[in-house]
Amino acid sequence: MLSGMLLLMALALDSPDPLEEALARFEALQGYRLELRSEGPGGNQQLRYAYRKPGLVRLDVISPHAGAVLIYSPYSERVRLWPFGLKGPSLSLSPDNRLVKSPRGHRLDRSDVGALLDNVQWLRRQGEGRLLRDITLAGRPVRQLLVRGPAEPGQVARYELWLDKILQFPVRVISHDARGNLLETVWLEHIELDPDFADDVFFP
Repeated sequence: MLSGMLLLMALALDSPDPLEEALARFEALQGYRLELRSEGPGGNQQLRYAYRKPGLVRLDVISPHAGAVLIYSPYSERVRLWPFGLKGPSLSLSPDNRLVKSPRGHRLDRSDVGALLDNVQWLRRQGEGRLLRDITLAGRPVRQLLVRGPAEPGQVARYELWLDKILQFPVRVISHDARGNLLETVWLEHIELDPDFADDVFFP
């Protein structure tokens, strides 16, 4: 029965598998930057996000708390928080500190697209995934996927994922819990892959 389920899961998405393609694309990247908007019961956010391997992350908050800057370094395993901008005082905090978590409780050290795709892939392995349709979103061709599986109460049990067919990169993600409650809607916009980062982006 397990082998039959795995076969159905394998056939649920077109070949080549768009989720596997997105994961491979991320593995080939050295970094990216984008603007991110999130909405959900826990609150709304708008920010500029930059990522560079092996795990450097920078957030420049647009709203709420405009002007705040957060930088995570995998070398120190700490988040540096400038609440009022880089010219003001800063705090060094654990990634698990509530001051540097998102409204949904996401940690900065696990906030990159690779971590998202790994979560989607894990859920699909526990349940099922299928390609819903190819559409145009904001003038670009995208593939819409649905992935669902078992989850603890309050955790993600279903993802709707829109992947840019050219960039092979997520542009929208909607998550629900096992009861169908909306957890979060995220838009990823103005995406730049492998940009030329200045040295002071992650080490101001």
